[in-house]
Amino acid sequence: MNNTHNLIQVIRSGKFVILDTETTGLERGEIVQIAVIDSSGQVLMDQYIKPVNPIPPSVTAIHGITDAMVATAQPFSAVVPELLKILTDQNVIVYNAVYDRKMLHQSAEACGHPKTEWRELSHWWCAMEVFAEVYGDWNSYRQSYRWQKLTTAARYYNLPILNAHSALGDCQMTLGVCRAMAAAVK
Repeated sequence: MNNTHNLIQVIRSGKFVILDTETTGLERGEIVQIAVIDSSGQVLMDQYIKPVNPIPPSVTAIHGITDAMVATAQPFSAVVPELLKILTDQNVIVYNAVYDRKMLHQSAEACGHPKTEWRELSHWWCAMEVFAEVYGDWNSYRQSYRWQKLTTAARYYNLPILNAHSALGDCQMTLGVCRAMAAAVK
């Protein structure tokens, strides 16, 4: 519970931001939407990103973002300076931190932007890993708790599920889950 306790302390401190992305897919994916909110829910960033490669229809079916919607958006490289200002020296909470950092790296690589070492600029926290422990569904084979979807976490705490699979909607849902975890954990 050490990681759980540490994240709960960060949430209770109110000194954090929450980040989420929507992407072109899992493998070799690129960011097509990114949002960051602060601990009060204020929007610090919410924008579409024009990927180098097209968005597969199967992925559009999940998040609803089309190539037409991102056609006039900035490329990822144009967003990095603002993202650096927002995230540097922050506690960054993400529902699936490893995945979103991977997408930040892959998006930079796809557009030829130099790699940013996000973990060296900020302290990253994975709300999904902590919620998995709270939820308690043990996987004997992997010797760890099973990860649960963000919507499962929201339902667990009786939170509304609004705008799921939009970066901003998922940031807001993650904030609600974090607040609920902090209130429930002693």
